[in-house]
Amino acid sequence: MKLGGFVALLLVYTSVLAQNQKLGVILDAENKEPIEFVDVYNKHGNTLTNADGAFFFISRLDSITAYKVGYEKLKTTFGELTDTIYLKPSTYKLNEVVLTNTKTLWDKVKDSIPHHYLFSPFKERFFLRCLLRKNGKITRIQDIEGKLQRKTLIYRKGMEASKKDFSFEIANMRKIGLEKDENKVYFTFFSLSELLFETIRLNATGEGFSLIEKEFANENKGKVFFQSDTTLVGLNTSGHYIINNDTKAIEAFVMQSKIDRDNFFKNGPIRSRTIAVEQTVNFSRSPKWNKYFISSAKITYTVEITHIKKPFKDVYTSEYVLKTYDNNEDFPFNSNTNATKDIFKLKYEYDPEFWENQNSLLLTDEMQDFIDSFDSKRNPFKSKRKNRN
Repeated sequence: MKLGGFVALLLVYTSVLAQNQKLGVILDAENKEPIEFVDVYNKHGNTLTNADGAFFFISRLDSITAYKVGYEKLKTTFGELTDTIYLKPSTYKLNEVVLTNTKTLWDKVKDSIPHHYLFSPFKERFFLRCLLRKNGKITRIQDIEGKLQRKTLIYRKGMEASKKDFSFEIANMRKIGLEKDENKVYFTFFSLSELLFETIRLNATGEGFSLIEKEFANENKGKVFFQSDTTLVGLNTSGHYIINNDTKAIEAFVMQSKIDRDNFFKNGPIRSRTIAVEQTVNFSRSPKWNKYFISSAKITYTVEITHIKKPFKDVYTSEYVLKTYDNNEDFPFNSNTNATKDIFKLKYEYDPEFWENQNSLLLTDEMQDFIDSFDSKRNPFKSKRKNRN
């Protein structure tokens, strides 16, 4: 071997050894439950905890931070980090305020919107996980990684929304699962554009809602709880906003809706209706741009499906987890997919090397068990289970 080649190989090997790695789980310090959507990061990288609270993070830097809005921030190093990490929930001040006028909330944020959110086109990288359950059991999993371009982050008055406001460049994709079930029911996923529209539906106030505001004791943020009242027949909606008192910007939005209405959609002999919706959207501020971006989001729809001739009633739950990063950065972009097509109908070549090394979002144990149930020779969603030492 020539000396130059040996030196190059040595440098690569040394670079790999220099990487700090951590596979761990993050739990709530009070109830010991897993915390989803914890950002684990430093200046050179970031990852996100899954529904099990698990994460896998690699970095050349020794520093590491774990943070989720509503919890105390943890700053430490790889060497000091244990396999199980406990985050303390933020505590509230004793006082709470009942907001009798919903304008009280929006007065806090409306003036900040032009200053803290982008209303012009920008690009970002994304990771998307789509999951389908039938009667509680997983039937489909799909992961997509790539780039996206938005016309705007949030739509304000006078801006018209269109499906053409989003374009995507898929770089990697994997999927596994059933298209149709034994009753020949095909559950339609959102399109990529529809999904992004869903993540920016953030208004859950107005007539028919009561609001209570609480302030955090250990950080300058407020939590505004909302609850629908009896005027909204057949709809029970609750949740909260977390608002940064310094910037007056929304940093998190969480909503749950239970729906009991005879609003069946008819498709031939099949009848379907949405009976529950859950939404979580987390924002983070880029120190480089001094703007807020959606860092992560989760949308869950629960749908009841029946048949006019067959005696079955199935409940499907579709779940979409979105992570974005490198927001508003300048990188090449080439749209290569139909943003208005059912996500599960999209096709892209499977790259095993990418999926073996990605750490954007780990598979949960439940997901891994579902994947392992398929014949390994025909499994298009190959992935090794990561175990903590």
